[in-house]
Amino acid sequence: MPSSINDVSDVMIEFRDVTKRYGRVTAVDHLSFHVERGEICGFLGPNGAGKTTSLRMLLGLVRPSSGQVAIQGIDVHTQTTQALEGVGAIIEESRFYPYLSGERNLRQILRLRGIGVQSDAIRKRLQEVGLDEVAARKVKGYSLGMRQRLALALAMLQDPTILVLDEPMNGLDPAFMREFRMHLLALARSGVTILLSSHILSEVEQLASRLVFINHGQIKAVDDRHQATPRTYVKAVDQKLLMRALEDAGRVAQRLDNSAAVVEASDSPDVSLLIRELVQGGVDLLEVKPYRDNLETQYLTHMQNAEGVQADVGN
Repeated sequence: MPSSINDVSDVMIEFRDVTKRYGRVTAVDHLSFHVERGEICGFLGPNGAGKTTSLRMLLGLVRPSSGQVAIQGIDVHTQTTQALEGVGAIIEESRFYPYLSGERNLRQILRLRGIGVQSDAIRKRLQEVGLDEVAARKVKGYSLGMRQRLALALAMLQDPTILVLDEPMNGLDPAFMREFRMHLLALARSGVTILLSSHILSEVEQLASRLVFINHGQIKAVDDRHQATPRTYVKAVDQKLLMRALEDAGRVAQRLDNSAAVVEASDSPDVSLLIRELVQGGVDLLEVKPYRDNLETQYLTHMQNAEGVQADVGN
């Protein structure tokens, strides 16, 4: 079986028909998706959906029962060291030595991994995550949010080209959550690929360019937000007149509550044409803006079980 499973150079992470069984329990069931260079991919699903098992297979911590996992085309389980070079990760709750300081924890973990990093680089990362003033404090006195920041500093110390983050925002206060979000966006713009699993949907919504929804170990949907058909929200004084004008213009539209509709519009010139069509149709417009389904709505739609009961967003 070849070690390279994809010849597309921009594909940084790939799961190909991956299954993981624990006895009679199938935790991951024929999982297939990929993440491209510079993307932030949201990996979403309820507790027990198979997210953490999938991420652990990606990092070589768990071997798949079948299928292949690759990083930059290199099979993780036949060439683990080579595949994971340049990968930083936060998986599940971050664990550190409680009686060592934050800075000494980083030094010790890097030493055990056989990684040499200069003191200046460690201090720089601690400053970036807002821990420079408590770097000498023992980790047993750190809050959950501070431990998450320390984990992020550790993940970033090797200047990774790929970041794998499992619930990295747990315990972060709103101010640092915003800083963290801006940091991730800047990393993506610089070409870093990020696979992010989080139940904080409002943050994922502001970050992700691709969304992968998983439940019961299976992919339920993949949403490439760059390739989605652009849609426009239109609100008018008279909804009946609005819908009639849209029909007369041959527009594909979905009627919403409170005198509004969502209309397929291909680009900015098409939106301008849409406005002219409505004004010529006698429609008094109140609001026109880009439209995208709320991520919570998408999540609930994809997480419906066989009985039609919606999953809990908080899981």
